[in-house]
Amino acid sequence: MDYKVTYTSIYEYETDVILNDDTLKIVPYDGDNQILLDHEVGSVPEGYKTFYRDIFGNIVYKVKVEESHRRLEVYSRSKVRVDQKVVRNHEFPYDFGFNPFLLPTKLVDPEPFREVSRELVKELRTMGEVIERVVKFVKGKIKYKNGVTNIYTTALEAYNLGYGVCQDYTHVTLAIFRSLGIPARYAMGVVNDKPRATHAWVEVLTPDGTYLDVDPTRGKLYNLGYIKFAIGRDFTDVSPVTGSFISAGKGWLKEVKIKVERNVT
Repeated sequence: MDYKVTYTSIYEYETDVILNDDTLKIVPYDGDNQILLDHEVGSVPEGYKTFYRDIFGNIVYKVKVEESHRRLEVYSRSKVRVDQKVVRNHEFPYDFGFNPFLLPTKLVDPEPFREVSRELVKELRTMGEVIERVVKFVKGKIKYKNGVTNIYTTALEAYNLGYGVCQDYTHVTLAIFRSLGIPARYAMGVVNDKPRATHAWVEVLTPDGTYLDVDPTRGKLYNLGYIKFAIGRDFTDVSPVTGSFISAGKGWLKEVKIKVERNVT
């Protein structure tokens, strides 16, 4: 399926900004089951641009705006093809060996989840059963609620709270999979049905080398058709916009606008 994706973030400031320096991960991932057909990244006011690929293969833009402004708009316009993945079942447990998506991070520590995880899957014998059980468990354990957590909330904190947003569902799911010895990575991007903001979901590695997409927030499994912008170990690796500015006053995010159109020729 081909998609046209437009992403725009608008920031406003109390007083003049003399320098704005931002790092952007707002271009669809080019790899795995996605093919980036075309893209454009820019800002208003216009700034200096450079880009590179990080260690995960994400396309990262650096934008520096030196023109004085009280409003900043950063945007991307992209065309991307998203292919379906072949879903195969495999025996569980399986030894994946070393994988960076098994390691603990500041936000996702598998260790506190080991006992819960073992109990959760003790009678299961296939990867398919394990993936479905974990996603269903997290979907039932966490209740969606804005304002309770933030970008620094850990998987364990969200689990104990029992509330959170897509980032928290994703972090808890990552912690459980990793505690079971199953590599799993954080995916950030947009859904394909009238997105209002970026979304987070999980990609789980299977023994044949395929990363299967699952969405614990929505309780969905496999070939979701979402458009991923970035992958990483946790939210820290994939934040769509980070940066700094120089001004005498405060600044804030006013609006995020996302549009996804299907079957673009």
